[in-house]
Amino acid sequence: MNKYSLLKNIEKSKQGFTLVELAIVLVIIGLLLATFLTPLTAQMAIRNNSETRADLNEIREALVGYALSHSAADGRPFLPCPDTDADGIENRLGALCANVRGRLPFSDLGLDGIDSWGNQFTYQVTQTFANSATGFILASAGDITVLNSADGNAIAISIPAIVVSLGENGAVMPAVGADQLENTNLDNFYVNKDFAENAVNPYDDLVTWVSANILMNRMVRAGRLP
Repeated sequence: MNKYSLLKNIEKSKQGFTLVELAIVLVIIGLLLATFLTPLTAQMAIRNNSETRADLNEIREALVGYALSHSAADGRPFLPCPDTDADGIENRLGALCANVRGRLPFSDLGLDGIDSWGNQFTYQVTQTFANSATGFILASAGDITVLNSADGNAIAISIPAIVVSLGENGAVMPAVGADQLENTNLDNFYVNKDFAENAVNPYDDLVTWVSANILMNRMVRAGRLP
């Protein structure tokens, strides 16, 4: 190789990446990012679900604690009404709830009331259990039912109160699919099931409820009933 050819090759090497080489580098970077981001997204989803489930457990205990520490006019225990104006405080019309369904009255319960996706929890209570004039008794029955799917079987009946997180998709879009719609259609039926990533009937809601048996047992043990 003569001196002229050697200098020409050196100058060519100094021109840097070609467009093809640059495209290959970008593809490799994209693949690496996808490899790292996918596990991170999955970890965040797991964390958010775990934290929200813990919040729901805390809420359930707080509702029972509210009944233990609040007495109706007749001296019997009662549960809080839903918050219907988004201020964290229950809303009543006299002794009865302004609406049996609304948001969790988190301020009355001493909680923050927000799930891991930034949404307030949905809360529904049986009117009989939230009457501040005549509290509930051992014979009181709830009117809320939990199903394993919108057209499925009951897994819990006669529930005094229920709390729902609408999950991740509840933050960005209205509920879709029969099972999630059942948790937003303003009736007394709810669905509780495992996560389902389905285009037609997805489900990522998280649900807990106050069992009548557990509630009554706690009231009897504390001497609030009968």
